[in-house]
Amino acid sequence: MELHLDPPRGIVSAGSAIPLGAAESAAVRAASRYGPTTVAPAGTINIAGTLFPTPTKITTTGPGFELVLILDDAVSVTAIEVWRPRDPRTDITVRYDGLDVFRTPAAQLLELIRARGHRVETEDEGVGAWAPDLALGFSRVAAHEVPRGADGEPLFFESVLVAAAGYYGD
Repeated sequence: MELHLDPPRGIVSAGSAIPLGAAESAAVRAASRYGPTTVAPAGTINIAGTLFPTPTKITTTGPGFELVLILDDAVSVTAIEVWRPRDPRTDITVRYDGLDVFRTPAAQLLELIRARGHRVETEDEGVGAWAPDLALGFSRVAAHEVPRGADGEPLFFESVLVAAAGYYGD
């Protein structure tokens, strides 16, 4: 199965789509096509005595991958995060503009995106990255064993987030 990141519209695959801006009920139906789905309603989290709001999240565990739909306003999908399949034999491919997001080394992927004329910002020495004009964000944070680059960080991105235009403030 191939998932195509289509910023700022959402994610599409053969015969299915999860659009940004979808209402919660429609988002749950769309996500459920990929696997078991749960909804965690918006709430708050207490950090050192201060309450911070948390968004509604719709999580789908597909065959070898995970999708997290984020509803910052608790009404409609504002971002979709796709997590890299842990099993390299999984037949899931996530693409942006023909690029294989999870099988292309992170540094190379960012250079290919830059070569297409997009600005790329990074933080924590490339552990996190985003292309503001595309509303795509990338993370190499991994809590499990993964191939590591010369910098000691995961060689490949572990997740990618697609959002609506302006998500990163640009």
